[in-house]
Order: sequence, then structure tokens, then C-alpha cells
Amino acid sequence: MNLMRVREKLLPTLITGAAVLGFAVLYAGSQAEIEAPMKAATHDLDAWQCSDSSLNGLPLGEDKGIYVQDSGIYDVYLSVFPTKDDDGSMLQFSDFSRHTSMDHTYNPVLNCNIQILKEGKKPDPLLDLNNKNATIRVRGNSARGDAYKSYKVKLDEEAGTFYGQTILNINKHSSDITKVATKLLTDLLAGTDNIAGYRTYFMRLWIRDTSVPEEEQEFRYYGLYTETEQPNKSYLEARGLASNAVMYKARDFSFAPRRELRDVEDPAYDVYEFEQVLGIREASDHKKLLEMLEAVNDMTVDFEETFHTYFQEENYLTWLAFNLLMGNDDILNHNYILYSPENAKTWYFIPWDFDKALQFGEFEEQKDRPVSLKSIQKLNMCILHRRYFRLDGSIEKIGRKMKELLETSITRERVAALIDSYKPVLEKTMLSMPDLMLLDMAPSEMTDYLDGLYDNIVSNYETFQEAVQYPAPMFVAQPVQLESGGIEFSWEPSFSYQGEPVTYHLALFEDYNMERLVLQQSGIEETSWIYEGALAPGTYYLLVTAKDSRGNEQLSLEHVESPQQSEHWYYKDGLLEVMISNIL
Repeated sequence: MNLMRVREKLLPTLITGAAVLGFAVLYAGSQAEIEAPMKAATHDLDAWQCSDSSLNGLPLGEDKGIYVQDSGIYDVYLSVFPTKDDDGSMLQFSDFSRHTSMDHTYNPVLNCNIQILKEGKKPDPLLDLNNKNATIRVRGNSARGDAYKSYKVKLDEEAGTFYGQTILNINKHSSDITKVATKLLTDLLAGTDNIAGYRTYFMRLWIRDTSVPEEEQEFRYYGLYTETEQPNKSYLEARGLASNAVMYKARDFSFAPRRELRDVEDPAYDVYEFEQVLGIREASDHKKLLEMLEAVNDMTVDFEETFHTYFQEENYLTWLAFNLLMGNDDILNHNYILYSPENAKTWYFIPWDFDKALQFGEFEEQKDRPVSLKSIQKLNMCILHRRYFRLDGSIEKIGRKMKELLETSITRERVAALIDSYKPVLEKTMLSMPDLMLLDMAPSEMTDYLDGLYDNIVSNYETFQEAVQYPAPMFVAQPVQLESGGIEFSWEPSFSYQGEPVTYHLALFEDYNMERLVLQQSGIEETSWIYEGALAPGTYYLLVTAKDSRGNEQLSLEHVESPQQSEHWYYKDGLLEVMISNIL
């Protein structure tokens, strides 16, 4: 009887407890998972070092949500005003014609008014087109000397922004035979992981020179351009990337030590000289860059450790594979950006400049080059690439990444859909001056060329597979005359990607046509050979090739070029011009 009373008293409590427990289980199961903070190597702020950073080695996680496919046209009206330079001289729009290719020393900035309108719209007559709301200068490198130039326009606050941009790169793409290469490649990058791209827009450009008499001022049509985002802090912030970072644009940089590359605290530091090698996008000092550069060139440390300390492999492979597929092999020492968050050691590659991409068949810049020197082979001139290619499994990783991109972001369907969206733009622009005059092919050929792009992209994957069957090319040194009277020939070692033994063949000629042979030696196993005889003083041409055990023969990275009649140039890969003197 007492037990029953106890049970009756406990029963409501047990039921309530079970209900609470059940609710707790259901509530916990309904909650979204919460990501735990990434553990740092140390919790002591004072003891923290960059090598401890949780940012090191992270994938490049660009927010792809910023990209919205836009194949429309924007009509841009620029009024350019006479402007005084720093010396007090008055400059005008016609002074832009004084630019020459590759020369950045002359770079005036003029005031202007810019109006960006939807296709077919014209400036409102009530707008004050004589009111400055931006500045303009010529941009680019080799194309600076072209008649139709590319421009960098910096918007004033009153002009607002163009899709969040205050600096506009309005590019003519004179060397782009398709006129849509930049648009296509950046639209494809928008769907590619482990790499950052750019928002791009087609623009038709009109320019009014206000330095001429008012009755002669009119908006002159300059044709189709492509606007590309400026890589800067705003660019990084828009993508959810660390804007507290360093960023450089490669101008003549192949990861080799250069005397121009110094820190700002070095008394010999010269910012102009520095920027001939690396354009400074974001950086207050260069210690971080110099540390990485020293490590890449340190032959006493295992390079695999160095690579993974300073680079993110998926980003590197994606950048490399994407460019190789697009035929954009003009990335040896320029046309890319290096980016590294401030609190990390890791450097990332970001593409830049796609004008030389998608050149196939008769339009291929070096179509006569042997396949042994195509695809990644020429990139052996860059020490970073050369050392990476020699790591076990690296070539297979590059091939897999190229195949992965073809199966995911660079599919036939995606390329075809984008090309089809660009055709109406070309139809509205390419048949008018000046674009018709600037075409590299007849307008009637453009459709077939564009429709064949994907097959040619795939052919670049096949070229890569064929090229890596040959040994890696190497550099050859100038001969050294020995006190004993002999002559020593030497070269850097080649390398078989398949791990096969490599031997060398040497031949010396009196002429660059290689018709008058002086001496030769085959089957050399070392990276030097001594000729015990003597040679008459004069100019000779040296050919050193590397051959693997399967008979695949590779040229060196040297070349000879010489002007010929009818303005043609003689160009010969693998040949080194040498001078033999009778003076030791």
C-alpha cells in the first residue's frame, strides 16, 4: 500500500522528465550544424607567427555569387578635356598618340566626363557633359603604341560607380583575333573553383575631344571594347577575400632574383625600377615577397616543402591548367597577378590579360615551333615552374586538372552557350569602322572560327599530353676556353618526365642555317663536354639537344633570331650564338 502511494507520486514526475528529455533530443536534432572555429597552432597573441597562421594553405575561396552573366552592350561617351600636367604644360587628347609600345615613362592623365548608358541610349542633352567627373589615361603594355588604345578611367565620387567599380579598364584588345577572348575566359572563370576571375562587360566607345573648336566637337565612334575589373582592395572585398594583403602584377618576373627587387627600407630601392619587374597593386613593403623569392631559389631545401609552404597547389594547378587549355601560354614572365593575405605565407595566382588566348591554326603565334617545346615545356624557363614540374606526380596532376576542367567548368555546352550570346554583339560592331579594319580575318570566317573554339581547346589538352613525352628543355652556357687550350661546353641538366635516362648531343656550326658543321659529339652522359682541339676566332652557333632512351629528342631553351629580307625574321629554337676568341 505504501509502495503504490510512492509510485503514484513518482509517476507524474517521470512522465514530465521523459517529455523534457524527448523534447531536448528533438530540439537538438532540428538545429543546423555549427562549424567549430579552426584551431590555431597557438592561443598566445604575442607568440603568434605567420608560420602558425590558420590561413596558410587555404583554398582560394572566391565568392562566385558576385558574377551575373551579362552579354549585353553598354554605350560609353567620354568627353576628354585639356589638362595641365605636373610641369604646368597643357595636354590634350591628341597627346595620347605620343605613346609608344612598352614605354611607361610617358603616361599623362587627363580630366574627362564619362557617361555609361544602356545599349542605344545617348547622353541626356540636359546633362553637363563639360563637367569633370573622372580622369583618363592610356593603359596596357605593347598595345600602348596602337592607334586605337585602351584606357584606364578613374571615376570621381560624383560619377558614382559602375557595378561597384571606381576604376574602369576599357580595353580594345587589338591582338585578340576573336574580339571576345577576354569575355569568354572571364565568364568561364566565374564557374571555376580555386581561382579568382573578373566581371567583364562589352562597351561601345565614343570619344569627344574638347580641345578642338566647339563647332568641330563631336563624339567619334571607337568601336567595341571590353571593360575588366581593376584588381585592388575593392576587387578583393567584393569576392570575400582578404583585402589586407599584398598584390603584384607580373611585368617581367619569372621568380628569379633580380637586383631591382628590393625592400622599401633598402637604400638602393627604386620604386620605378621595381615596377618594371612587378607592378605594385597593394603593398607597403616587400619583405614577404623577398622571403618567398629566396626560398624558391634555395637549392639546399627540399622544393616540395618550399612549394607547399608558399603556394596553394589547387590554385596553382587550376591557374596553370586553365591557361594551357586556352592556349594562353604568354604567362612565362607576365600576364598574371600574385596575391597573398597579410597574415599568411601562402601566395595565389590570379590570371590577367587574355589577348593572346584562343589563337589556333594559322593564327597561332608560334605555329612552327616543334611540339616538344609547346604547352608547359617553354614554362621551364621560369624557375618556379621548372622545379615544380620535376616533383613526383606533378605532370599527372596537371593533366588531371586539365581533364577535370574540361568535364566541369569548360564544357562544350558552356562554351557554345557563351559564344552564342556574344554573336549578336559582334554582329552589331564588327561590320562597322574601325573594328572592320582591325579584324584579322574576314567577317564571314568569324562564325566558323568561334564555333570551332571548343575542339581547339581540347586539342591543347592533347598537345600537353604529347609535349610531356619529350625531356624538359634546358639552358646552355657560353663555352669557356681553358688554360690548357681546350674549350668546355656546358649546360643545365634536362629531365625526363617519365624518369628515363637522358643523354646529350652537341653540334657546332659556322652558320645559323646549320649547314657548315664544325664539330659534334653524341651520347654525352654528363652536362659538360671538353673539346681538346682549337677553333678559329669568330662567331659560331651551338646546338645541344637532350634525348631519352626512347629516342625523344628535345631542343634547348636558347634561340637565335635575325632580321631577313622583306621584313621577315629568322627564328631558330634551340640554337645559341657563341663567340670564340683567341684571348683567354
